[in-house]
Amino acid sequence: MSSPSPTSSAFSSPQRHCHLMLMFYLPETVVTLDSLSQLNGVDRSVTRQDIAKVDAEIQRYHRLGLVEDADGSYRMAGAELDQRLCLFHWLRRALRLAPDFVQERFTPALRRQLKARRVNTALYDERNLSALILHCAQGLSREFTPRNRLFLQLFMQHSLCRDVCATFSSPQRSWLVGRQEYPVAERVIRHWQKRCDPAPDLSQAWLFALLFSQLHVPSMAAAKHEHEQQVLEQVRETIARFESLSEMQFSDREGLCSQLYTHLAQAMERSLFGIGIDNSLTEEVARLYPRLLRTTQTAVEACEQRYGLRFSQEELALIAIIFGAWLMQDNVLQEKQVLLLTAHDKALEQQVEQQLRELTLLPLTIKYLSVGDFQRDSAPKGTALVITPYATPLPLYSPPLIHAELPLQAHQQQRIRLLLES
Repeated sequence: MSSPSPTSSAFSSPQRHCHLMLMFYLPETVVTLDSLSQLNGVDRSVTRQDIAKVDAEIQRYHRLGLVEDADGSYRMAGAELDQRLCLFHWLRRALRLAPDFVQERFTPALRRQLKARRVNTALYDERNLSALILHCAQGLSREFTPRNRLFLQLFMQHSLCRDVCATFSSPQRSWLVGRQEYPVAERVIRHWQKRCDPAPDLSQAWLFALLFSQLHVPSMAAAKHEHEQQVLEQVRETIARFESLSEMQFSDREGLCSQLYTHLAQAMERSLFGIGIDNSLTEEVARLYPRLLRTTQTAVEACEQRYGLRFSQEELALIAIIFGAWLMQDNVLQEKQVLLLTAHDKALEQQVEQQLRELTLLPLTIKYLSVGDFQRDSAPKGTALVITPYATPLPLYSPPLIHAELPLQAHQQQRIRLLLES
């Protein structure tokens, strides 16, 4: 019988999560509730909470799950490509949050496994790997940070231990084969093929091309390669479609293009390879800016068709926010203040608010005030529009007031847009 684990730990929750995840990537390691509790210095109840939190996170961002087998051991379930991309994320996080664990536990375990598999020492020797990584940086005309160099070294060692190869769809391969990262990645694998028995599958070149791409932050100023120029052209076309759909123009299209290129190039890759992002803003954007979100979705459809991808609602929300911010900046506008007068029908009032938000792409601040309080105190300073579904006599001084009978008539919609967008 094992001795009880302590209830407190010297490790923070994020550090424990890093330890937990990296254990699943150590070859021939059995992960159990007791082994994790002992590793992190916490009792079993805390470990169960850690497993549940990590499981929820990797489901959301990587389409993976942690499964408990009948013997009490845990394993990671999911496609090999998703598991490799998950390692990309968690190993980089661990190098930042738990470097001691990486150095003292993860790295030695990899070296032991490489030795046990009789992999040619020259392939995973740190000095030789450093030279190989420098060669890759030169081939890409980039400079890796010290932390990214260490990450690449560890990821390469882990790949030499891994028996299973990731599979890539046709759109994924098309995205990667046209990138400048692919020939560099292919040289890495061919180098290993010459000196490793059994030789690594050349399909791993797809993985390392994606790895190099994920480490890179694209910039419009540095978009020289043919693939980058094609993506940049897609960004320009997306902006033009947005302008046509919205009937609004961006005064600084190059400034918008620069920001959108950096974001959209990464969003396209995430969407192609199923990499999730935070979804905390998605519901709010859909509720507050429905027309902006809908216009954005239509504007990016050609890009989706061109590259065989589908943007998630989370990705669309972030793209919409970029468009909305530039619309506000170009129009030198603050959020317009709208006053919605209330009485006895909450559902009707919410319908009026939704129709208001459907009329304009620009952000609105909508405040509620009862009809009685409005007649007594009028509207707060700075109010651009007063709207209500109830017949309401005007106080002595008031901003423009519209009596809204749903659905809003065309002339009312036109007047509201004029008030909100001028």
